[in-house]
Amino acid sequence: MNIFWFRQTLARIPVTLAVLAAALVASAQPAPLDLESAAAGIETASEETPNYLGLRLPLRAGERVVPTASGECSVIVFAPSEERYERFAAYWRAANWDGYCRFGLAHGKGWISGADGNWSVETAMLYGLEVNPAETITTEVGQDGAISWDPSTDTLNFFVGEAFSDLNARRYVIQLEREPASELEIGDLVSAWYGTDYLEKHSFDEEGRERTMSVSVWNVDTYCGLGLPPEFKPYQKEVKKACKKTGDKLVLFRREGFEIDPWASRPITWLKSCPVNKTRGTSDCGKLVQEALGKDASEIEKLLTEGDAAARAAAKGEILDRYAELESTVEEPLLVEDFD
Repeated sequence: MNIFWFRQTLARIPVTLAVLAAALVASAQPAPLDLESAAAGIETASEETPNYLGLRLPLRAGERVVPTASGECSVIVFAPSEERYERFAAYWRAANWDGYCRFGLAHGKGWISGADGNWSVETAMLYGLEVNPAETITTEVGQDGAISWDPSTDTLNFFVGEAFSDLNARRYVIQLEREPASELEIGDLVSAWYGTDYLEKHSFDEEGRERTMSVSVWNVDTYCGLGLPPEFKPYQKEVKKACKKTGDKLVLFRREGFEIDPWASRPITWLKSCPVNKTRGTSDCGKLVQEALGKDASEIEKLLTEGDAAARAAAKGEILDRYAELESTVEEPLLVEDFD
């Protein structure tokens, strides 16, 4: 994670662009969402669709314009449900875009900075859509097809889908506390000890609500002999199995629920005691990761060997194609940026 601390937010947006962005925000109203069209990736238009100097922005179903804290530039968020819109709107009320604006939208490489000036994260935007999530960094795929690990980062982000703004899109977030001893494999997704490693899958249900599936490891030593909290009781046998071990008393478990709910409030839907590695004398949860992931395991394995470059390229191309007609109506040349 590239985080830079600032006393003041850098001012790079020209005054003229700020005025145009303000005009955009003033005309922006959430477009009504047709979930069937959104699922199919079909563009929808209405009288409420925001425009730029009278030119309608080519928004997909579920996309909404959200002003940044300063109002000098706006962003586009995919919000197929009201709860997701409110979550992103609350974030941008306290954050600014430090970079170029195109049609009043954040565009190109720049920084998302806290309105209080205390933090800033480097990222890249395409017509207001964040194409490199600020909280994660995607490592490159090596020539041998394996994911290379950058010790300076501890999080991987993978995208699956044809468009960023689509109910069928999926995102996987993988955090590893330590660098793997060899090429990154599915068994490395959870370390052999209780820590902060985890894997998350973000997707949407048919109602447009964002769902999260997470796989992580936990030390249940605290509960051994003291009684289990309600959420663990359906898995008493597995917890007792872990408590009988002389080494780390670890269990690997999966939670599933809505993104809006706190992590601990999402129900546990799978749990198993981690076997002990006799050589090291510690629990080894890595062997259970594939079982914990279930039907998602094959998709993760493919991402770890091939990456998601093709999916990201297709999603970025979809955005550029949408805005090509709008670009043809203005004389100001497009800012050429490297978005990779």
